[in-house]
Amino acid sequence: MTRTTKQVIAVVTSLLILAVAAYGSYFPMRKAEMFIATLQSLQTSPVNSLNDLTARLSVPLDYPSPIGQEELVRNTANNILSFISQGADPTSTAVLVSFLNSYYDPIIARGRGMSFGQDLYLMGAINEMAYVHTGNPAYLADSQKYYEEGVELGPNRPQSLYGLFDVYRAEGNVESTTATGEKILSNWPSDTSIAGSLQAFLQASSSAPAVSGK
Repeated sequence: MTRTTKQVIAVVTSLLILAVAAYGSYFPMRKAEMFIATLQSLQTSPVNSLNDLTARLSVPLDYPSPIGQEELVRNTANNILSFISQGADPTSTAVLVSFLNSYYDPIIARGRGMSFGQDLYLMGAINEMAYVHTGNPAYLADSQKYYEEGVELGPNRPQSLYGLFDVYRAEGNVESTTATGEKILSNWPSDTSIAGSLQAFLQASSSAPAVSGK
């Protein structure tokens, strides 16, 4: 092997090592730093509009990195859930849910991940809260879909089961509410809150006037 060949191999090897380091370390670290900076800016610099808010959140989410996107989307979802829970108006709620969907849809479509069950729960919770603040039944349907996927992934996962219990009650679905409530109580028999809620729901359902068809 000639000296020139050895030098070329050494250069190529060095470049590959640098590329791997950048791909696996620098980009994820930079992405995380940008996300932290964005959260800090939201605390110190007032948000002027929904466009301003989504534009700021998009900066770290759109930064290319092979690692860390799912974690950042999940953290963003937690922040959006907190914002909606505090009483966001219907317009703001719709914009924020749509914004989050644009980043979560590819993750949900992939159908796997280290914390995929948590992803499903967050999307269920966000859509459930969106329904509460907007009254739009489409959000309730989406919430049910995500919670049911979460239960399918982990049949005894408490977050999704409790979420489904709330959704089925909101729909007035007696059969599914009863089945889900009884499953929760079979796993956690000391949960008097669920027992009381199930009893109150069944009493209200049995006393509700029947709706006659035309």
